[in-house]
Amino acid sequence: MGKADFHTHTFHSDGLLSPNALFIKAKSYGISTIAITDHDTIEHIPTQMELAKQYDLQFIPGCEVSAYQGGKDYHIVALNFVVDDPFFVEYFQNYNVERLKRAEVIIRKFNNLGINITLEDILKEANNAPIVRPHIARVVAKKGYAKDAREVFSRFLYDNGPAYQPKITFPVKKAVDLIHTAGGVAILAHPANFYTNQELERCVKDGIDGIEVYHPLHSGEHSKFYLEFAKKHNLLVSGGSDFHNPETDEKNLGRYSVTNLEVELILEKSKKNRSKPIFKHIWSKLFSFL
Repeated sequence: MGKADFHTHTFHSDGLLSPNALFIKAKSYGISTIAITDHDTIEHIPTQMELAKQYDLQFIPGCEVSAYQGGKDYHIVALNFVVDDPFFVEYFQNYNVERLKRAEVIIRKFNNLGINITLEDILKEANNAPIVRPHIARVVAKKGYAKDAREVFSRFLYDNGPAYQPKITFPVKKAVDLIHTAGGVAILAHPANFYTNQELERCVKDGIDGIEVYHPLHSGEHSKFYLEFAKKHNLLVSGGSDFHNPETDEKNLGRYSVTNLEVELILEKSKKNRSKPIFKHIWSKLFSFL
């Protein structure tokens, strides 16, 4: 069995490559098992599953689910869920309406700073993908207000920055419960430099199934720490390249790989989650934005 990458992105969220181009690159780096974990969107997964077969890739349904609590973003990677789960589908449809509203607020903040960007600019950049901050940052840079998207983030779009707008409150526990209702596994993404030990412990209490140990943001010491944390709390171990941009991220393909045993444990956990009796008729109320 080859390498496994459980954290990648395409142009269906804030990545730059098509799924087809990503699969070609993944194969060239010895990856045989892959999850595309685009932000808060799952509608393209059936097509991706069929495409992966052409490249003899084991494809694991994935999505990076946004949570927000205590003034901080949490990214929860959902793996191996039921793609057509009706409550999962409905949730993301509703959530992307909220993303659009958030983008409109951020645009007004940029306009108030003398930076002339429009919603039409952002929608064109996003190309029907859920709008995320990198889309807005790329537009600002293309308009000549910064040399690149990184500068836009460092000057304007960092958390609590002058153009920042927080996401709607959606606690980690609700995100985890949502993933579990669809039979998936919930993995806390890239914890290094984001969360205190107290916040990590709370995520464990909120029911996360696992944690990313292998990630480009993690040093050797980070990975060692999170591996021990996973063992201490009986958590699954996951990770991946967090691939977005071939210019900056291609070097990470094949370097941040989940072991065969860890893949098997993740798939087994999802099977157990699907076997649990869940009273889905209550979820539409729990996850309502109203």
